[in-house]
Amino acid sequence: MKIWMQGTLVAVVAVILCGAAAQAQTDIALSGFRTFTSSSTGSGTEQAPSDSEGGLFEWRHIANPLVGYEFNYSLAGENESYISTNATLPTCYPIGPSGTPPTCQPLKVSGKANQFGLNWIVSLKAANLRPFALGGIGLRITVPGASIYSVNTVVRPAFVYGGGFDWTFVPHFGLRLQVQGTMSKAPNLSDEYNSTTKYTQIYEPMAGVYYRFK
Repeated sequence: MKIWMQGTLVAVVAVILCGAAAQAQTDIALSGFRTFTSSSTGSGTEQAPSDSEGGLFEWRHIANPLVGYEFNYSLAGENESYISTNATLPTCYPIGPSGTPPTCQPLKVSGKANQFGLNWIVSLKAANLRPFALGGIGLRITVPGASIYSVNTVVRPAFVYGGGFDWTFVPHFGLRLQVQGTMSKAPNLSDEYNSTTKYTQIYEPMAGVYYRFK
């Protein structure tokens, strides 16, 4: 009886290990995406970001369906528009003929967002497809462009979530489609306005290719 139980246990462990090995994958990937970012209002400031394009690099290792992780870096445009919501003390940038009342226009600041991230991944391999979900943390560094106004580089922690799937169409090469979301505090790139102190949501549908090492 003991020998039968031991044999069964060995067989179960062998099946699990073989299944985990079949699920394993290590790859690098490059993807392009477009950002869709929510606006924020607070502390007398209304901040509206512009949608933009960007790119993502990923190094990913999946050991089994429940254990996977990746390091990634992304770069995208992050142009911001600021305007005062205080009706009694508006910040105005005059336009029009000299001597006419000023018209309040948004202050626009160009910028680039660099994001470094570490994500946990759960996935399931079925034939040539591997659907996955991810979640993790990151560091978002927004660097403003040149401006006649006072501007700052802003560093914010970020929380990342998302999902998608891999499709291996030839050995070692595949297509990766995914949507990632990032939650981070709005970057106050200019000292001309107070920070809204609000969190914004950034949605990034993306498509790319990956190379699988094994």
